[in-house]
Amino acid sequence: MNCSACGKANADGVSFCEFCGANMRAQSATTPVMATPVGAPAAPAQPPAPSAADVAQMGKSFFNALSLGEKFIGPGVIAAVIGFFLPWVSTPDLGSLGGLFGSLGAGAGASEINHLSYSGVDAAKLSGAVYLVLLAAIASGVLLYLSRRVAPPQKLLMGGFQVMIGSLCGPLIIAELLFIPLIQSVAGMGLWLLGLGFCCIAAGGLITIGTFGKTAR
Repeated sequence: MNCSACGKANADGVSFCEFCGANMRAQSATTPVMATPVGAPAAPAQPPAPSAADVAQMGKSFFNALSLGEKFIGPGVIAAVIGFFLPWVSTPDLGSLGGLFGSLGAGAGASEINHLSYSGVDAAKLSGAVYLVLLAAIASGVLLYLSRRVAPPQKLLMGGFQVMIGSLCGPLIIAELLFIPLIQSVAGMGLWLLGLGFCCIAAGGLITIGTFGKTAR
């Protein structure tokens, strides 16, 4: 630092000027110390968004962690829920059914109906009990989620509930779709998904019972 008396440069930390002997400590005490500006705190780094490959890998890992029964129940729940909102009855031409709707008093011009499309939501407007079908599928999904962290005896019990839920309407719907031509002619994609979804739930429950039955003993 420079001496205030003679102006010559001295080494840092000396008490007296090496050239004129002036007190450097008094000078240091009176020299204003510039505060070092403190930089603004750095914003926390945001984790990079997962790529499509990362998402696919996480999905694959999650699927591989499921038991065989759970691999049936999971897709069955998804199919049943989606099927509830898709058309159960969908046909571009009702043919003789148009006259049937007219004879039932569906209104003027009912015999000229050329297209009909009803989903589970439309059916629920006529009878709120139809929502029980959707609630059954959701209940199966909740049981699937809870069963992943319970002991084998509880898994066995939940597997029994899955069989009961899946048997409520799945086998009946599939039997009607396969063996009743009239229903085949007007059935929409939603009815197929609903039946197959509940059948998968029942099959997954049976597989779970078979898998954990011996373990629970």
